[in-house]
Amino acid sequence: MPTENSHITIAARWRVLRAIDELLGGPGDLLAPRVIDELRAGRARLAQARFNLAVLGEFKRGKSTLINALLGREVLPTGVVPLTSIVTVIRHGPRDRLIVHYRDGRETEHAVSELAGFATERGNPHNRLGVELTSVELPAELLVGGLQLIDTPGIGSVHEHNTALAWEFLPRVDAALCVLTADQPFAQSEREFFAAAAARVPRLLIVVNKIDHLQRGERQVALEFIEGAADELLAGSELEYFALSARDGEGVARLSRRIAQLAQRESHALLVRSVGRLTALAARDAAQAIDFEARAIELTFEELRRRAELFAARSRALRAARAEAADLLERGVERLLDERVNRPLLAFAQMEADALRGGLAAHANDLGRVSAGELGPALAAWTDETIRQRFDELVPQLEASVSDEVHELQHRFARRIEEILLQVQDAAQEVFGLRASNQLPDVDLSEPARFSFKLEDVGHMLDYVVTAGRRAVPGALGRRMAVRDAEDRLLQMADRHAGRLRSALVERVREAVTRYQRELSTLVDQAVQAIEAAVQRAATQRSQGEPEVRRRAGELEGLRRRAESLADELTTLVTEVGDQLAGDQDSGSARTGAGAPISA
Repeated sequence: MPTENSHITIAARWRVLRAIDELLGGPGDLLAPRVIDELRAGRARLAQARFNLAVLGEFKRGKSTLINALLGREVLPTGVVPLTSIVTVIRHGPRDRLIVHYRDGRETEHAVSELAGFATERGNPHNRLGVELTSVELPAELLVGGLQLIDTPGIGSVHEHNTALAWEFLPRVDAALCVLTADQPFAQSEREFFAAAAARVPRLLIVVNKIDHLQRGERQVALEFIEGAADELLAGSELEYFALSARDGEGVARLSRRIAQLAQRESHALLVRSVGRLTALAARDAAQAIDFEARAIELTFEELRRRAELFAARSRALRAARAEAADLLERGVERLLDERVNRPLLAFAQMEADALRGGLAAHANDLGRVSAGELGPALAAWTDETIRQRFDELVPQLEASVSDEVHELQHRFARRIEEILLQVQDAAQEVFGLRASNQLPDVDLSEPARFSFKLEDVGHMLDYVVTAGRRAVPGALGRRMAVRDAEDRLLQMADRHAGRLRSALVERVREAVTRYQRELSTLVDQAVQAIEAAVQRAATQRSQGEPEVRRRAGELEGLRRRAESLADELTTLVTEVGDQLAGDQDSGSARTGAGAPISA
């Protein structure tokens, strides 16, 4: 009997749903906001039977090409440079359509052919459109039954925000295709990423792509090496291996059959295991937070106050360290902007003056012996086009010159915030004898803010006006006056637009950095405030006398036992579902070839 219909899976699904509801409704106020968000997302996925099969790997492993091959049609954009920059969810629907989900909650519908404009680095550089994710709906047989193929950005490319986005999506993955290539196996970034995936994801399918890049005699040696390396790196994980060429279709059918089997027979069980594991971790974190508060309430009022003051002093020092890190970030950005934006743009008009004058004079000569009234507007049009062209070239150069360095400064700040978060919990353990939480947020899961700038209405900011009097001046004098007016206007436009670009770019960078700094600094405040809130609750109970302390202590003990019990039950449940799944897979492998070793 397929696992999808087994009583173990059905009962486990409802048990996990009830456990999430219990955690959110009981000790939910003791959980970190990000844990609550993950629980809610997991519950929705489990309730809707939406099974996420993510395609993971380093950039240029052919992930998008592989998905297209599995679907039997060109859906995702492919190319010779790192393309995917936004997570794309591909699910079943009655007709082809693209839904773009924005961070501000908006949704817009488009043709699937427009996907590249939202989900690629070229079409949406640094996600300047503010896209949360893109959803593609197709009437594809492979996607029937709730299977969702997830195209993730490649890790390890020059675009570090793509790596961060891939890491961010890991908690939502129920099974994964880990894509390697036969000619370049296991980069260091992949080793770290796949190891993290193995710790979170119940089932990994190792896909060795581009076997067509090797000669027939070389394939088996390369594939055996990859299998041995993966077995060693991901020891204890449930691995299956597939060798193929997504480009020419070799081996794709076998993987497609395995995915179809997984969707039909195993997806519900894997979904229960994925969300159940997440819920078990949340329950253990709740138990630890409850235990911390229980430890605090046992202290005398005077001792509790003394330790609270000591922790407050430590937290002030940590917040000061956070502020110092933020100040270093701001000063680094200011230096960068001065070197890469302010100075070059201040000199731009002067550096370009001679070339602009020469170009204007040459264009005036090309126009021939026209009247001053005709020459003025003609030179104005040339000026508008020239300035627009120069700044269209200048904007991406300036943005590229500062974008990656701003990102690196933000990355250093994130590492410092991570250290401070650890120190907050260390301080709690030192002062109160127990850490309040072990599930610290990974700051790599937040994408550093990016910026973009578009120079708008260049040709209209300074409308060219030729006075009626000068238009009426006849002959060479009128022409000279028209050229002089055009030259003055040309240099003024260059200078004014350089100033406008400098101001706008500096403002955008500062805004992006400030927002990212605020987001990460909030994590420190949340960690400190969670501990202070637990201590304050304990102090309030303690001030109400010993009977109230005993009552609250008993209540906390009950909550702690219940949270620990939930964690144990869910861990056992996940194991039972895994055992059932393994049994079903073993019984079906002879028929399907699932789990067979890779071979050339």
